[in-house]
Amino acid sequence: MTHFFVKQMILAPTVALRIDESEFEKLKLSREILLSAKAIEEKYDLLISNFLELEKEILSQLAEHMIFSQFSYQDMYNLRSVLNRRVANLLTSTRLYYDQIEKHVRTCMKGENKFGKEVKAYFCDEYDTNFEYRFMEALRNHVQHYGLAVHSLSLPSKWVGENESKQMINQLKINSTKDELSQNKEFKSSVFSEMPEKVELTKAIRIYIGCFSNVHKRIRDLINFNVSLSRADIEDVIHRYKEVNAGDAIGISAYSVEEDDPSSMPIDKISILLDWDNVRLNLNEKNQSSKNMSKWYVSGSYL
Repeated sequence: MTHFFVKQMILAPTVALRIDESEFEKLKLSREILLSAKAIEEKYDLLISNFLELEKEILSQLAEHMIFSQFSYQDMYNLRSVLNRRVANLLTSTRLYYDQIEKHVRTCMKGENKFGKEVKAYFCDEYDTNFEYRFMEALRNHVQHYGLAVHSLSLPSKWVGENESKQMINQLKINSTKDELSQNKEFKSSVFSEMPEKVELTKAIRIYIGCFSNVHKRIRDLINFNVSLSRADIEDVIHRYKEVNAGDAIGISAYSVEEDDPSSMPIDKISILLDWDNVRLNLNEKNQSSKNMSKWYVSGSYL
């Protein structure tokens, strides 16, 4: 007969808390659910971080070109090259998020396949609603299999305001062009037919990431009950162990043994702690929903 306990895995004598098999299995499932929820947040954080790096790159390069007036062919090539790298990194992370999200959601929803399919429908909603989402998905496939994303760029500037309040606005425009994409005969025809002669990528990417933000919020809402319950299950056993062990629950594990002796060699063991799940909570707080991202911009104006 198998017996189940919770105790600190240390060399010194310590208290063992007896649990039953159903609670042991519940703790195992709760840990799997929290790990998958954390994986979802980590992949979204990777996506958002790559987006932030692209936005920062655009601002940094714009400031440098504004101050140093670097407009040679080599300067412009170097600029286009670094922007292509940032866009490629971003598109790789969006695909990673899309490809792996279904399995993580299924785990969070206790293995029910219908919820994985439901999540894929969230992406379909964004695809059907937004040209920019459709275009960026087609562009991602182009970058993965054929060519680069940034085909042309410009650095327009203009004066705004009057008299002493006049300021010069400097911008960096990056584009994917229809002419360049026409060379890829595998580029999605339906998207190609609806695109203009050039697509301004900064705007398109902001809308695209806003779509992912919408999807991520829906996923959080979908899994929230199971994830919160799973954390509460682990918090409960930690609290109960502290009550029988003078408030100390550092390094505890739930485990099974063949004999009714908590000092026997475990045949199955899971660590019981939540420090790593606190990372998930911090990522959840850090990466808030931002569906209106396309309407935001950073200004260096002092007015």
